[in-house]
Amino acid sequence: MNEAITYRTLRREDYPAITQMLCDAWHTDPTMDHDLEMKLAEIDLEHCLGRATAAQVAVSAGDVVGVVLGRIDSHETRNGLNSHHVRNMRLLTSLLASSRGRKALLDMKHYEDTNLKMIAEAKKDGHAYQGELVLLLVRPDMRGNGVGAHLFEWMTDRFRQAGVERYFLFTDSACDYSFYDKAGLTRRAESIVLDNEPHTPKEDAEVHAEHDALDDHLHAFVYDNETSPANEGVNPLGRD
Repeated sequence: MNEAITYRTLRREDYPAITQMLCDAWHTDPTMDHDLEMKLAEIDLEHCLGRATAAQVAVSAGDVVGVVLGRIDSHETRNGLNSHHVRNMRLLTSLLASSRGRKALLDMKHYEDTNLKMIAEAKKDGHAYQGELVLLLVRPDMRGNGVGAHLFEWMTDRFRQAGVERYFLFTDSACDYSFYDKAGLTRRAESIVLDNEPHTPKEDAEVHAEHDALDDHLHAFVYDNETSPANEGVNPLGRD
């Protein structure tokens, strides 16, 4: 039987546990050593914290087992670069010391460029956002206990209370993105995340042809939703 799950505000001492969760979820790679994996996870966390204005964690048996970070634009009081941005830039710079780190830096830049391009396209189509679901993560062994649903609902409640009419999030096919489909969000944009290696036009065409035949590439998504009370209860994450 699982220990009781409690929820509270994020604390600084939670960062190592969340970094480990991020590493286990997205940064485990047989081509790099564990220190580099953890550094990439720390970069990921600092990048998220630099954008977040609200956060909650789930705790079981004294361990952090889930986290949600969200941004409410009207609640941002930090001007310009905040401490998380500075820490993130220092960590990114440290990647230049090794060839594997430099490759990881290029990969991250390519992924970020893909996300920025998708959100720019969504905004060009007339979609405006006042909030972002920055990070939603639950430890694998704690899934199926309603942790993700609770954290998601807590953040969307914060959006509603702050007058956020529409919010968005980035995710990809390496995640359980069906969670957002079940929650009733709209998949607003999608892009294939290809590698950074230089390609001739012919090679690029071959890569896209391969995608058409075998859907084995990482896909990045932008989801969005309205916070109108009329949307409450739509596809309530499997809850009857």
